[in-house]
This record gives sequence, structure tokens and C-alpha cells, in this order.
Amino acid sequence: MSTSTATNKSFKTHVYHRRLGAMFKDVRKRPDGDRRRPVLVRLDPLPGATPSDRPPVRIYIGTEPAQFRAERVLVWSIMKVRDPGRVYEIYLMTDLEGFDRSTWKTGFTQYRYAIPALAGYQGRAIYNDVDQIYLSDPAELFDCDMKGAAVLSINDKETSVMLLDCGKLRDAWPLADTQVPNKHKLFRARVRDAGLWGNMDSGWNSRDDEYTPELSKLVHFTTLHTQPWQPFPDVLRYREHPLQGLWETLEREADHAKFTLFTAEHPSERYRELLSLYAQMHDEGRPDTGHSAESTFSGISLTEHVEPIAALVERHGAHTILDYGAGKASLYGPAPGEPAESRYKQMDGWGNARITCYDPAYPPFAGPYENHYDGVICTDVLEHIPGEDIPWVLHRLFSLADSFVYAVAACFPAKKILPDGTNAHCTLRTPEWWVGQMQLVARCHPKVAWTLCTQEKSLLAFEQRKRLTKPGIRNRFFHHDDV
Repeated sequence: MSTSTATNKSFKTHVYHRRLGAMFKDVRKRPDGDRRRPVLVRLDPLPGATPSDRPPVRIYIGTEPAQFRAERVLVWSIMKVRDPGRVYEIYLMTDLEGFDRSTWKTGFTQYRYAIPALAGYQGRAIYNDVDQIYLSDPAELFDCDMKGAAVLSINDKETSVMLLDCGKLRDAWPLADTQVPNKHKLFRARVRDAGLWGNMDSGWNSRDDEYTPELSKLVHFTTLHTQPWQPFPDVLRYREHPLQGLWETLEREADHAKFTLFTAEHPSERYRELLSLYAQMHDEGRPDTGHSAESTFSGISLTEHVEPIAALVERHGAHTILDYGAGKASLYGPAPGEPAESRYKQMDGWGNARITCYDPAYPPFAGPYENHYDGVICTDVLEHIPGEDIPWVLHRLFSLADSFVYAVAACFPAKKILPDGTNAHCTLRTPEWWVGQMQLVARCHPKVAWTLCTQEKSLLAFEQRKRLTKPGIRNRFFHHDDV
């Protein structure tokens, strides 16, 4: 391991890089975290590879919702250079509960110092900021000789890439100190004063113009206003990064592969937990709140979307529609020749379109469906799905649609509380986040038109554009019909 020669040069973003309208905006105002643990993305040995007997490579990534494109490309870069026979455990630290983030520069600033606790003070872990890509296998860093140190980084002030010996950091970085506002220098000083800081090869954190072909093992797009994925376009005036093409090539590769962190075959752990809870509520209702099984996830929320969907059915001449996440579908009538309990339905105003109802948590509608429909609709569903699973669910919607997708996303907490005590709307994001997710997936399905309806609580929602819109809810429609 070579001694680092990295300097503490500045990669700052200044006031004049901000948009005029954001000069006085409090960009550090963040909702309380609601995740009980980091999101685990597990990369198992590839088929045909000889499994390694070495411990899993554990990587903790500090991230936040607006960085969804950066997350995806960072994980894709790891997949390109990984040892095919080894297990990699990638933990996305985002919106964790119990942390006061009111003074943090980013939504994940102090999570890095909680890694020893999150890892149970056992074994090694790599920390990465989300704005990075790997050019070499991170296992090389994970396995290197730490020479007795507890923390390796390119210098004793740079913590954006670190190799940690979690067992040696119990006293230096107790969890309680990471959950309240503290400065980086407090955590760095404790390790320095204990003589536990060591230098890593500077190639593992090549920041912006420090990139050197053949020597750099990781590229760090550290200057905020030059990050190619532009996560905060309403705040910063972005400029082109000299290595923009490197990052964009990786994203195009991920697009071509239709890569998502999770898949329908391998969803996140939280998705599986929620599916079980929704199935329980479909069957039992919520006796503690007086809601019967029949009234729970009944499908009545489709009411305010009947007219805009009818317009799409007419425009595209749709004859077959999949209602993805239909609940009990109480608003529909049975399709001609079908019994009332059939999953095949019809809707007044939708012509002769035959609707197939699908809901994985409701056994009567949980069966397989066809590979193609003229249109796919998804209402009162997306906000109930963990954010990390949204990309694969959207890919599923688009891949099943020949002509159009109509999706709805609520951007406010639900009245329903799940049996585990969490809010039924587990993914609360801005309309802009939802639009970004739709656009990212739609790039892989260019022949499918889409409409997104976002719903926000609004005291000024008196001029509802639709008579059936719930009082106090503002519907915003985003379209892409140029196909």
C-alpha cells in the first residue's frame, strides 16, 4: 500500500454557483428519517463462478433520495469490476431514523461515523459517498493491509472514502455521538489522537482533476456544481465536468441492461415485509381502527382517475388494460360473460376495454397475467412501495404496456398505519423525484407514452381541475406523449 500524497485542496461550491431563486432557500431542511436500517443490496457470486471463501466485501454508501441516479451508477460500476466469485454487501444509508440532520451539509453527512455501530462493531467496512464510481475491484481495498490502523483514507481530513476496522472504533465513534449534530473534526480527532489513522493509496479517491488513467481506482465527482447527474437543478447552476463522459457511459450501459438495484424476482427485504402486511390487511382489515376487510384497499381511490384514463383509452384505441395493484377493484363491473368475483372487469366510459386486475397481496387477483396490454394503470400503489423498489416496478409497468402507462403517486402521509406501526405511504417524495423516476425508466421504453399524476396536500387546492379530486389535494399531471 503506497503512502498517499493527496492534498486538502478545495473542491468547494460557492454562493455564485447557486440559482438566484435558491439563494435564500434552506436546503438543509429535511424531514425526519423513517428507515430503521440501511437498504441492503447483496451481490451473490455469479453463475458459473467458483465461490470465494473470503468474507463478503461490505460497502456502506452515504446517500439521499435526490441521488438515485448516482446510486444506480455507483452500484453498476461495482458490478463491472467485482470478483465474480465473491459476495458483496452494499448498504445504502438514506433517511435513517434517529439522526438529527438539521445542520448537516448533505442528507447523509454523519452516517459514515455510525458505520461501526451499524456493522455491530464487527469486521471491516468501506465507506463511500454516493458521488463516486469504481474503476477497480473494491475487494482490493477491502483486503489490504491496514497495518494496525482503524481508519484508512487518503489523508486525515478526507473522509469521503474510508476503510474501517469496525471493532476498533467502538469508543471513538459511539452511535449516540453520530445522531446529534457534531463536526467532522470531532470524529477525526478521536481517531488521530488514538494513533489509529492511516493513509491509503490516493488512487482510491481521485477527486475530479486528480484522475489519472491506469492509476485511479475510484473517481470522486466531488465538486457539487459539476456532478453529471445534476441532483439539485433547482438549487445549483451546473457546469460540465471534465470526466462527464466517463460517468455518462456507465449510465448508458446500465440503461441498455435495464439495470435496477432490485428486481421482481429479487425485491428488497422491505418490499417482502410490506407485501406480507398488505396481505394481512386485505384479509383482516384493521380491527384496531374499525376498518373492515372489505373497505381496506377497496380500490375506490380509482374514482378521480376514471376520466383521464378514459381519455387515454380513447386516444390510443385501447382494448386491453392491466390495473397493476388494483386492490379489491370495487369500482369496476364484471367483464361480459364473467362472474362478479372474476379478475376480468370493465369500466363505464372506457369503451369495450377488458381490464385485468392484478394485486400481489390479494389472492383472487394475484395470479399471473399476460405479457402485453394496450395500457397499464397504477393508482394508489407507488407510494406504498419502498423507494428502492420503484425502478423495477416502473420497468414492469412499461414493459407490459404497448401504448401507454398511467401512474399516480401521492406525496403526503396516509391516514392508514400498518400493523408494524409505520405509515402506509412508505415512499414520500416530491413530484420532481417521481418525474425523474418515470423519465429514467421511460428512456428504456421509448415507444410507450406515459402520464404521471402526483398528489400533494394543498391549502390552495380550491380550484381543483377535476370535480372528483379530494378536497385539499392538488393533482399535477405530467405527460410524455411524443412516441
